[in-house]
Amino acid sequence: MNLTIANISTQVSSADLQAALAAIGKQVSQHFQPEWGITATLQGTAAQVGDHKIKIKGNHDAIIYLGDSSQDPTKGVQGALGYHSDVYPNVPYGFVYLDICTEYNEKWTCTLSHEVLELLADPQANATVQGPSPKGQGTVNYDLEVADPTQGDSYDIDNINVSNFVGKAYFGMPGGSGKTNYLNLELKAFGVRPGGYFQYEDSTGAHQVQGNKVTRRMLEAKARMGLARRNARREDRLRKSLQTHA
Repeated sequence: MNLTIANISTQVSSADLQAALAAIGKQVSQHFQPEWGITATLQGTAAQVGDHKIKIKGNHDAIIYLGDSSQDPTKGVQGALGYHSDVYPNVPYGFVYLDICTEYNEKWTCTLSHEVLELLADPQANATVQGPSPKGQGTVNYDLEVADPTQGDSYDIDNINVSNFVGKAYFGMPGGSGKTNYLNLELKAFGVRPGGYFQYEDSTGAHQVQGNKVTRRMLEAKARMGLARRNARREDRLRKSLQTHA
C-alpha cells in the first residue's frame, strides 16, 4: 500500500513529520508486518484543502490528513472530509487532529501510528470478526480495528512515540505471534485495555465498550470527529442497512 500523510497542519514541520514517518515505517515493517502480513510505503507531503482544487501529488492507496484543529472551518473535519469526498471519493482515508490528541493526552505521532496501522489492517473500515458477545450470550461481530483496544498504550522507536496494537490472537485468529498485543500487556481476547475501547455489531446496531480509564472528555473529543472516525462510519453504514431492511 502507498499511504500518503497529507500535512495540512501549521504546527507540524516537514522535518518532524518525516522523522515520525521514518519511525512508523520501521514499526510497520519490523513489528506489524510479521504479525499481520501487511506492509506499506509511507510518504508525507504538505497539502492545502481549502479550495477543493489543489490535488495531493503522488499515487495514493490511502490518505491520512494531519491537521491542527478539528473545528477549523476550512481544514477541520468538515472541510477536509468534504475535500476528500470531492477529490478522492474512492480512496480510503483517516484523520489526525492535534487538538483531539491533546484532549486524549496522546502525542500526535502515536495517534498517527494508530491510524496508519488501522488503515493497513482494514482500509475500507468494513471488516469484522465473529466472537463471543460481551454480554455473555451468543456471538457478535467485532470491528477489525487493531489499535482501538490498546489505545493509551505506546512505546518509542528512535525517540518517536508510536501506538501499541493487537495481534491476531486478540481476535481468536490463527497465526501471528500468539500474543494478544505487541507489548504483551495484560489483555484477553476480545477485551479492552484501560484507555482503549472496542466496537461490536449485532442485530440491534453498533455498540462500544470503553476501558475503565476512558473519561467523558475523551468521549466528547471523539464525538467531535464525526464521520471522520472509522467506527462512526461503520456505525452509520450499519444503521442505514438496518433501516433499509426494517
